[in-house]
Amino acid sequence: MAMKRSRYEFARLVGVTPRTVILWENGRTTRMHAASRRLLDRVLSEADSVVIARFERAIADDPLTTRDIGDASAALDRTQLGRDIGLDKEVEDDDVRRRLLLACIGAGLAGQAADMVASEPEKMLATLDAGSMSERRLGFFEQSTETLGARVVQVPPHELLQLTLDQFRAVRGSLAERQATHHQIRLVRTAGRLANVVGEILFNEGHFGQARMWYTTAIHAAQDIGDRYSEDIALAGLAYLPTYSDNPKEVLNLLGPRLEENPGHGPAAAWLWGMAARAHASLGNFDGFARSIARSEQALENVPAEQLSIGIFSFRPEKLAFYQAIGYSRLGRTEQTARAAARAIELYDPSETMEPALVRFEHATALLGSGEVDEACSVATRAITNGHTYVGLTVTKRAKQFDSALSTLQGRAVADWRQQARMIINSPRTRA
Repeated sequence: MAMKRSRYEFARLVGVTPRTVILWENGRTTRMHAASRRLLDRVLSEADSVVIARFERAIADDPLTTRDIGDASAALDRTQLGRDIGLDKEVEDDDVRRRLLLACIGAGLAGQAADMVASEPEKMLATLDAGSMSERRLGFFEQSTETLGARVVQVPPHELLQLTLDQFRAVRGSLAERQATHHQIRLVRTAGRLANVVGEILFNEGHFGQARMWYTTAIHAAQDIGDRYSEDIALAGLAYLPTYSDNPKEVLNLLGPRLEENPGHGPAAAWLWGMAARAHASLGNFDGFARSIARSEQALENVPAEQLSIGIFSFRPEKLAFYQAIGYSRLGRTEQTARAAARAIELYDPSETMEPALVRFEHATALLGSGEVDEACSVATRAITNGHTYVGLTVTKRAKQFDSALSTLQGRAVADWRQQARMIINSPRTRA
């Protein structure tokens, strides 16, 4: 304003981007590195007396910045060396930088090269300042992502798709603008977790190809910042696809390289071992199931409560009990299935929309295998008529499998089940 230049002209004069100037003007930069101050001080020191007077009047009119007048005036005190090579007193007094600049000049670097040696590091630091996202906004992104990760198991997942995509786009847009390193890492983690939520939604809606792409994006984001926990969580989500495509060997192939590294503690490790246990049980491999489910149990031992959040970013004891019920059911162990299913139902939050229903189907299948047809049909019917149950791909698939297991059986309970399940049985969801 004091120089009566456009924002673009002033940005070029200082040596920063127009966006940096906007952030300075609007107070959006939460901190200003000494490099940024040096760039501004240099411009002020080279201005004529009229501009300086105009600048000081503007500062004096602003009570919030009056305290800075002394600093600005002090910047006008220049030695001859400072004037000659365009460095302010702060830079001149920095022995390391001065020696570097003089060494460059002595080596034949002059003009633009010498100027770039002196100024580019400062301009880089100023650019980093300009890209700093506020802690409040970053915290909002992180918190809302955790909320979405919990809500996706409590409401019909497709209801969250647009909101999650909008959030993902906002985070990706922030990543496209250079942020401070610690903010950049947190934004990448947030973007990866949002991708994981989208993958979960698309999987439950039967869009396996799209889900694979989003889960893979989540894995790459976690790898980019070295976040092994988030990478394992996304890998467990990706393993859903071959699990529900009835390809347990592919599940083991997918998880094998990671499990060979022997992850031993935490919810993510427990989930990976649990997915492997399910695959072994589907292949009829009791030893592999027992070994993997034991590793899953060990991984959850002594895990702090704050790491056992509801939703897709953790793995809780009820999910472990659910996986035990699945395994025992596949292996024909009726009593163990009933105990594990009862434990899971007792632990699950009743507001969850799918897994409690899936637990009941495992129990119903085990009952059917032991000849208790009426009770099996009653349990399966409760699975699909519960008010919280969302009939997505996973519930639809298990309902069809249970109905197929009834085969030619007749009776009142079977008829009641088929009447309740008719729409589910005829659903095209499992053709994905």
